[in-house]
Amino acid sequence: MSISIKINERLLLVLMLWLIPMLVFAQNEVARERSSLKGIQSMGLSVNYEANAPLTEKTNINVPSLQEKGKRALQEGGIRVVPREEVRQSDEIPLLYLHINAMDAGEGLVPFAVNLYFYQPVKLVLNQDLQTTANTWESGTVGIVSYDKLQLIDQAAEDLLQEFIHDYNEINN
Repeated sequence: MSISIKINERLLLVLMLWLIPMLVFAQNEVARERSSLKGIQSMGLSVNYEANAPLTEKTNINVPSLQEKGKRALQEGGIRVVPREEVRQSDEIPLLYLHINAMDAGEGLVPFAVNLYFYQPVKLVLNQDLQTTANTWESGTVGIVSYDKLQLIDQAAEDLLQEFIHDYNEINN
C-alpha cells in the first residue's frame, strides 16, 4: 500500500472522528425540538409574507389562502387550530408561525426563504420562574425561482407544514 493511500485513509478517519460528535449533537437537537411538541393540544397559526416592491406588484402569493391551507392541513393532521382572535388575546396559546421572505432580484429571478417556527409558553428556571414565549421547534428552506414558478414558494411552505405535522404526530402518537 502506498504512503499517499495510507495518509488519505488516516485523514479520512480523523475527519470522521471529528464529525461524529457534531452529527450526534444535531440529532439530539432534532429530538429535543420534536419532544417539545409532546402534549400540545392546540395552537394558533399565523402566516406572514414580506417582499420588495417590484415583487409585490408581480406576485401571486396569497396570504389568506396560505393561512387557510395551513389551517386545513393542521386539522387534517389531527391538530386543533385556535382561532386568530383567541390567539391575539393570550400569550398562553402556542403559535405556529410561517414566515415567507422573497425579493425580485431582477433578470426574472426570485430568491426566497420560508421558515416555520413553533412558539409556546415557557418558564425560565434561571430567572425566578419568569414566564415568556420561546421558539421550541423550527425548520426552513431557501430557494430561487423564476416568475413563472412562484407557486413553488407556496409549495415550499406547504412542505414545511407537512414536516411539522409529521413531527407533531410522531411524538404525540
